[in-house]
Amino acid sequence: MKRSYKAHENKMPQGPVGRREKIGVYPKGKEWLLMRKKGKDIFSGYLGKNGLNLWLVLFFLVLGISIGAFTEKMMGTSQRSDLLNFVNTYFNVIHLDSLPKSQIFIKSLINNFKLLGIIFLSGSAVIGFPIAIGALTFRGITIGFAAAFFMEEMQMKGLLLAIFSILPQNIVLVPAYVIATAVSIGFSWNVLLKKGSVQNKGYMQFFWSYLSIFIVISGVFIIGCLIESYICPILIKMIVAI
Repeated sequence: MKRSYKAHENKMPQGPVGRREKIGVYPKGKEWLLMRKKGKDIFSGYLGKNGLNLWLVLFFLVLGISIGAFTEKMMGTSQRSDLLNFVNTYFNVIHLDSLPKSQIFIKSLINNFKLLGIIFLSGSAVIGFPIAIGALTFRGITIGFAAAFFMEEMQMKGLLLAIFSILPQNIVLVPAYVIATAVSIGFSWNVLLKKGSVQNKGYMQFFWSYLSIFIVISGVFIIGCLIESYICPILIKMIVAI
């Protein structure tokens, strides 16, 4: 009797939880956690083992800033004078509100998304990731040159201008550039090492995750451009008026 009862018990239909585990369907909360974990694994994979890609990218960013500062020191007197006149004219335009903020925003978007597009395309081309490193290095050169020029030519006011006209937007933009370049390098290496060819079917699986990361980075870029267009001019006006 006991045996037959146990046999009957084993044949009883499973409840909703049992069926869910059997067919491999998870509750929404658990499924979301699994997707989140998978996303983190993909993202960390692009950054390289122990963040190696990040360290490589940071090295080239610092190198670019150093080159920019060194280039400023090598400028001739006439070049300095022409550039200083241009900068003063620009600051006067900002001070008089002659330049619409929407126009600054559009210009900032174009300039920053050009570089982001170069980084994205160079990574998706697999063997073009050195171009992404070059684009980030160029960004470092422009930051280093501008900061060094302000401090060299305008002393204390130049230091304030370097802090309040360069730093605010770059607090957002520079980390975004660094992550974008590191992801671009990681994507290239993942395709080369794991799949071996862009023509493989697995390339598209890598590409969609790569594209998703850059869409998020694009949103961060828009925030940085808004800061550059609507907050920095206010800070510049305050400093120029000193």
